[in-house]
Amino acid sequence: MNLINRALNKIIRGTEWYDRYWDSVPKFWSLRTFDIEIVNLGSNAGKYDFCYEGCKLTGMNWSTGRQSLVHDFNILKNYFSYLKEGAFVVITISPFSCIKAKYTTRSNLKYYTFLHPATIIGFDEQERIKALTIKANPFKAMPGLCIKRTLKEYARQILPRRKPAKCDFQKEARTIVDNWWMRQFGITDLDAPLSANHSQDQSDRAKTLHGMVEFCVERGLRPVIVIPPVHPELSHLLSGTFRENYIYTFIRKAETAPAPFIDYMDDTRFQKDEYFQNPYFMNKQGATAFTNQLIIDLTK
Repeated sequence: MNLINRALNKIIRGTEWYDRYWDSVPKFWSLRTFDIEIVNLGSNAGKYDFCYEGCKLTGMNWSTGRQSLVHDFNILKNYFSYLKEGAFVVITISPFSCIKAKYTTRSNLKYYTFLHPATIIGFDEQERIKALTIKANPFKAMPGLCIKRTLKEYARQILPRRKPAKCDFQKEARTIVDNWWMRQFGITDLDAPLSANHSQDQSDRAKTLHGMVEFCVERGLRPVIVIPPVHPELSHLLSGTFRENYIYTFIRKAETAPAPFIDYMDDTRFQKDEYFQNPYFMNKQGATAFTNQLIIDLTK
């Protein structure tokens, strides 16, 4: 690799778009911190709702964006040795954690760069080679994309920033329920009992959750199951019937007795517009406030 190529790759690896390309997995490539006292797993809610800056415990966010409980478990299996004995493992539960989602080949690419091949769902050797090639030399592997996105990012830094539009929480909450969840999982009525397929999914995912709790306990770690806060406009759309069918029944099936279950979904301390970037994801201010409170609750 010549000096110019090496310099270009250094610039690319320092950009925000490159971190987003890999869904924040580069944090695992350079992980050197041991004796971590608290980590969280989880899908996108896990990614956005936890921030350990300034916390009294050494923490790390182990969410890489969209990932299932099975992905969570595989990350835990690969990296538990970085945790201090007695560390808290926060297993983040979303409203649809009990349902299996389809993951594209592209969305699976990131796992080849930091997980053991035996723990990768649907392992494909050609995809592993592709992922490691891009990781080793992004400019050579995808020059057009690297140039385009890097220039675009630098341009945004130079040009005056437009004030972001204020979120319409009511409208966005409806979009999340209708387009993100109901359409993705093929659900027509949130209050109806689970379909036969979704019931089977729930049973399978309950076994995964049970296994995660057992895995932690056997290794002297302290698992805790957490539902993070959501904006009131979103929580209002998730009825008690829905929560019983999709969340609480799921937790009971998993038999997670050694792990405390803490539900912050309707916690009034976090029901502030300024804590959310959209009805489902907290912003940095909200994530910091929530994470600090969670640590207080866990260490009482």
